[in-house]
Amino acid sequence: MKYRILFAFAPLVLAVACATTGPAVTGGAETGTDVVIDMQPILRFAPTPQTISLGDTVEFRNVSAFVHSVSTRPATPEESASTELPAGVESFDSGDIPAGGIYRHTFTVTGTYKYFCDPHHGAGMVGTIIVTES
Repeated sequence: MKYRILFAFAPLVLAVACATTGPAVTGGAETGTDVVIDMQPILRFAPTPQTISLGDTVEFRNVSAFVHSVSTRPATPEESASTELPAGVESFDSGDIPAGGIYRHTFTVTGTYKYFCDPHHGAGMVGTIIVTES
């Protein structure tokens, strides 16, 4: 009887395990990458906040099984409240980043950048990068 229950719940355990882990991003960071930020299966960017130097390139890695994005282009008032850019900086948006995918962005102006994941903004998936002089 005990084993029958165990086998009955095995698919559920497998599904939960797959939802909380993600595909490995193959290889190390691309050449020219200064900082890596992971888009995690728990719907968080890590690390955040992150302080970088002027001119650094950040590689955002989707290490979860979900599609994520990195955006400073708000489409709703809620997203606008989670977005901040230094004066004169154009917004950026990665579009959908599939499981195991990456997005790279080089920061060329000092200041605070607040960004979000479009599909998971409502779940609190937001991040901050602070760009300083070297």
